[in-house]
Amino acid sequence: MRSLPQGKWLALLLAVFLFGPGTAKGTTFLQFDSTFLGNGWFQYRLQLMDDPFFTAVDLSIGINFTNQIDSTGSAIWTNSTAQTNYSDWASSVSYRPRPYEEVFLVRSSEPSYRQGTVGGPASGATLLMGLYLAAKNPLSDIGLVSENMVGYVNIPCLIPCQPGDADGSPTNFSYTLKLVPDVIIQQLIQTNGAVSGVDFVWEAESTFLLEASKNLTTWTNIAYVWSTPSETLWTTNQSLNNLGQFFRLELVAEGHKTNLPPLNTSGLVASFSAVKTQTVAQLVVPRVASCKIDQGSIAVNLITQAKQNYTVNAVDSHKVVRASQSLSATGDSATVHFDPKNLPTPVFFQVTAK
Repeated sequence: MRSLPQGKWLALLLAVFLFGPGTAKGTTFLQFDSTFLGNGWFQYRLQLMDDPFFTAVDLSIGINFTNQIDSTGSAIWTNSTAQTNYSDWASSVSYRPRPYEEVFLVRSSEPSYRQGTVGGPASGATLLMGLYLAAKNPLSDIGLVSENMVGYVNIPCLIPCQPGDADGSPTNFSYTLKLVPDVIIQQLIQTNGAVSGVDFVWEAESTFLLEASKNLTTWTNIAYVWSTPSETLWTTNQSLNNLGQFFRLELVAEGHKTNLPPLNTSGLVASFSAVKTQTVAQLVVPRVASCKIDQGSIAVNLITQAKQNYTVNAVDSHKVVRASQSLSATGDSATVHFDPKNLPTPVFFQVTAK
């Protein structure tokens, strides 16, 4: 993990049509495409999106790739594996500006392929992540000290196999990953055809802006809405029909904020922007430096202070602490291990001082 680049808050736009409930479109963290090219060759294409819930992202990836005999990467992503059943890929540039895309090729002596799952001996790939959270990220309000977290997620992809293990999968498989769950819009509240509110699910106390549109191009600010986990019902005593037939929720702040600009302020979303300008030397200690797979366990590496007690928590995407490790640091770094069999995916690690 190198120096933290400047980051900024961006608004998450979530739209729902008048004609019924649904799952609103959330942010995509990355897309991972795997393609079997024939003659043992596989192509892996990684697209890292500019997910506004994270101000900086660092990645490496390991693929359950048996009997590797060749590979080609890029000037930035290189293959460093020496194992017969795993192919490790890492970037030489930490915290690259997003979005970006990388394509790399790997060849196996195995003649066939199958789709790897998200766990077990036939797993596909494991993505290791270093993350800095935007202030409005719902994972940032769990009371932990470190401003960053590391984590991993198992993702399915095509992998080599013996002919007898082939499963008839198509030669191309795409997987989309979202680290922060979608807002679930249950329904628009209506009385005799008049829309008067919205019913939605969000797993954190946050401040949203409700907007309406007649053409999906020009939007009118209606009201600030506070969410209360897990389901929020917001209503007004006035009909919203004259404002348009399309409605959306825009996440503008973590927590219940009251000191907000007037609804008629132009450039409303921009007024909430904030830029991180910290350098590594200014970052809070403790912090998590990295995580990696280490002989079947997850090794979490920490930046610490001698003679200080810490707790490292493994947190799922709904902010639930799934496992904890305590330690007393003897120097400026430490490592704790977690058993992945007892953890969900994705899972995030953060540290706090006692």
